[in-house]
Amino acid sequence: MLCDRNMIRNRQSCSALYLRLLWAAICLLGGVWHARSASAEAQENLYQVAVPVTDRSDASREAGFQAAMKVVLIRVTGRLSAGNDAAYSGLVTAADRYVQQYRYAPDGRLVVGFDGGAVERWLAAAGAPVWGRTRPVTFVLLTVANGPSVSVITRKDTSDLKAAIDAQADERGIVLEWPGAQELQTDGLAGAAILQADPRTLAAIAKRQGADALLIGHAGDSSATAEVQWLFQFQTQDSQTDGTVAGVNLAADSYAAIYAVSGAYTPVDVDVDGIKNLSAYASVQKLFESMTPVSHVAVLALHGDTVRFELDARGGAVPLERTLALSGQLQLESATGPAGVLRFHLRR
Repeated sequence: MLCDRNMIRNRQSCSALYLRLLWAAICLLGGVWHARSASAEAQENLYQVAVPVTDRSDASREAGFQAAMKVVLIRVTGRLSAGNDAAYSGLVTAADRYVQQYRYAPDGRLVVGFDGGAVERWLAAAGAPVWGRTRPVTFVLLTVANGPSVSVITRKDTSDLKAAIDAQADERGIVLEWPGAQELQTDGLAGAAILQADPRTLAAIAKRQGADALLIGHAGDSSATAEVQWLFQFQTQDSQTDGTVAGVNLAADSYAAIYAVSGAYTPVDVDVDGIKNLSAYASVQKLFESMTPVSHVAVLALHGDTVRFELDARGGAVPLERTLALSGQLQLESATGPAGVLRFHLRR
């Protein structure tokens, strides 16, 4: 069952009759589909920022809008220097034009929500990289020396060191997953055990916890300026760095180098098999439409339990493949289809 490609791109290809036939065909495929819990997470508040302000005057509020836009630029381009980059100064000075809502928090900070779509369009027009809302999850195992003993920072920890690390992760727009005390006990991860463990064993534990990457740190104390030695593991990459929040920046820079996309929009055909019912089809369609690098989604063909989609993807097939793999819903298959077609299997 095919639609003419040119007609699809003019958004006139799929008539009401075609759509009814498509939905009916998918329903007839039968089967039950269960959503898989993806490890990556969508940062829904990527364009909401809380910044300190001196008062509630117009001038202070305007300065707050600009400070918040600088944080958004860091999160969305993936570049720590983006907030002060002259190339983006036009967006910063016009920050008030992109504000959708703002309020003052009980602690006095100004909470600003920007129009994410408008910001992304500005950046795309300027040729800047854009990093979408789907971000890898980083599992953190951070030990702290307490004299002769060693402790591990958990998600309920209230130390200045954890607060500093969490704040930096928020500024960079990445997701950190801290262990719970019970999880540490179950996995036998006392402080000394982490220091002596094979990083590959720790990476397997991180994966079991649903994380995409592992960040191992060893701190001399739990202060906000503690010196920390970091080891970052992601895919085939192992990197080391030193500094209180340097591990967070290393992780964010590594992710952005892969997932922050620039370039023109290019049509990419994607085959997805394993679509056995309407729920599965709707899930894949929603996934595609939610992706920042994708501007348009169309259905080209349906054969058995395989649906061929056409996506307008910024940067073409390679960035699209990386982002789809990160979602966790689709598994890239071997190149058995026609040349130039990405082929994925829908995970159950």
